[in-house]
Amino acid sequence: MDSTDLVNDIFQAHFSGISKGAKVRDEQRKVIETVLAYKNTLALMPTGSGKSLCYWIAGKALGGITLAIFPLTALMDEQESKLVQHGCKVLKLHGGIDTQKQYRQLIELYNSPDKPDFIFVSPERLATDGFVEFVLRQIKDHIKLVVIDEAHCISQWGINFRPFYKEIPFFLDNVFVASSRPLVLCLTATLNPKEREDICRDFQIAPENVIRSELLLRYKIHLRVVPVDNEKQKDKLFWRELENNKNEKILVYIENRNTGERSTEGLCEKALERGFAAAYFHADMSVGEKSRVIEEFKAGKIMVVFATSAFGMGIDIPDIRGVIHYRLPESTEQYYQQVGRVGRDNKPAWALLYYSEKNISIRKSHFIEKSFPSADDIRQAFRELTLYKKGKLTANYFADSGVQAGYHYLIRSQIIEMVCKAIRKLDIFELAGSSSILEFERYQQASKTGLLIFTARKLNIPEAEIMENMYRWLAEQQIKTDRAPEKCLVIEAQNDTLPEDMVEQILADAAKKKAYLNNNLDEFVNILKDYKNSQYLHQAIGEYLGVDKFQLNRIHDTTAGIKVRSKSEVIIVNLMHQKGIPFSYEINLQVPGQAKTMLPDFTIDWNGKRYYWEHWGMYSDQGYRQDMYEKKELYAQYFPDQLIETYDSHTLTADAEKLIDQHFT
Repeated sequence: MDSTDLVNDIFQAHFSGISKGAKVRDEQRKVIETVLAYKNTLALMPTGSGKSLCYWIAGKALGGITLAIFPLTALMDEQESKLVQHGCKVLKLHGGIDTQKQYRQLIELYNSPDKPDFIFVSPERLATDGFVEFVLRQIKDHIKLVVIDEAHCISQWGINFRPFYKEIPFFLDNVFVASSRPLVLCLTATLNPKEREDICRDFQIAPENVIRSELLLRYKIHLRVVPVDNEKQKDKLFWRELENNKNEKILVYIENRNTGERSTEGLCEKALERGFAAAYFHADMSVGEKSRVIEEFKAGKIMVVFATSAFGMGIDIPDIRGVIHYRLPESTEQYYQQVGRVGRDNKPAWALLYYSEKNISIRKSHFIEKSFPSADDIRQAFRELTLYKKGKLTANYFADSGVQAGYHYLIRSQIIEMVCKAIRKLDIFELAGSSSILEFERYQQASKTGLLIFTARKLNIPEAEIMENMYRWLAEQQIKTDRAPEKCLVIEAQNDTLPEDMVEQILADAAKKKAYLNNNLDEFVNILKDYKNSQYLHQAIGEYLGVDKFQLNRIHDTTAGIKVRSKSEVIIVNLMHQKGIPFSYEINLQVPGQAKTMLPDFTIDWNGKRYYWEHWGMYSDQGYRQDMYEKKELYAQYFPDQLIETYDSHTLTADAEKLIDQHFT
């Protein structure tokens, strides 16, 4: 079946009820059809533009399972809810679900012939849960597509870098073998060129398969920038702004979590005292607390949320009208991602950013500087991971933030090697039936403590081999447990001491990244200091993100879902769209026998004939008129009887409609 027909059929069968008049837009179709051509793909699309529909349709069209790697539990919950409403079978694996229940779901996944359409999992779960990896390896032939949402988290150069995102390629190689990886679709809203290179290298994405939405810049969001001298001035302006927009849903970003009067919790308390229906949101809250805030914000019970960057990626609340950055974000990318939280219902929205010179210096000294480990952090992580012993030990990555600060650097330096994802104690398991398993009984008898490390040492069997057997017996329901297994990582220390030159190498690597992030912040501040108006700021951000300069002036919306350069072109596009006339906007036209090209406003194929429509909109400009006369001569010589022309006038609508009726009815 032709891919266009397949996309239409899948959409009509499963997803046409998304909203009234919903359809697959051209940019979505391009992403889907690239994936269906079996090409790894990176899609850059703005928030609220329908990234989800791309992988929904592609996944259903490919058949089998789509493994979707998502960064947030709330986002997984939301995606599951939507897909279930559309008749899809979904399995989600995250920390907000009881561990025993998750194990039962994985056992069912292993044994049942009825596989889910979509599996949602976090990168952290993939990197630390051996049973998840085991089960996915056994069903790998069913997995046809891997989706990586919020793919900007992959790049080690980005401010939103999450280290376990960087380990996704290793996970794919472990499960599928490098030569037989499934298709990969990476989705994100903003990426600068350096971060894009990082992602394309990790996931073998060819440059021609990086698809950037023409709607990447959301001009409908009115952007304002207000420099302030001090925090008192900012507070006065901020509370006045909230009062002026009291009946609108507003998201306030501030990175301080829960300490001080200007933290998320401190500002929320003041807002409540002033009569606002307010709440706070940050990473230290439980999954349940975060879900409650999101649901009440959606329902309009809460109208103002004070949040860190933890409130963001993928959270879909269409009617947020305004976003205020109480303090400076860390980069252009972070700013534009967070601005993208508003106006997802395609109605006008606004964003306001305050900043001071002090805010800039604090960003560098308190946020960027402290996001990297110090020499003491590295030494502490080595001490806690190795106990200054060479050989194998177990580690609980999530139990100690001191370990987390240095773990990834030590792994990349190869002074510590990750051996396998394991379960710390084996004595929590017992036989599930009357039959015996001799090898299992050997494991049980090898160590009184039941510790995996001692069992492996006593029997001289690799830990990975023991865990492979344990996971298989558990999946096949030959053994069972009534307690949640204590997950761990088996690591092997190559040294019993940490060489100082290695510490220096790690710090030098961190220094490069700090310098890069500080430079990104400086570039963002320069953009803000040059602020002239909303359109200028959108375009400056687009240029920074690598948007083709030629595309930057496409700012006017049309009913056809494309952006054009002038309001006159909006009239023409809307008329053609209304009358069902197929057209392409600004497609290069090669002049026969010459190196010269032209760029017609519209190219239209109708009844076996091609037409070029030029709207001459700047007739009063002498240089423009000269170019116009030259183009007219080329059309007359090389494309006779194919040119349709309109001019700016108060009768443009009637003129265009008459031409459409004349040529296309």
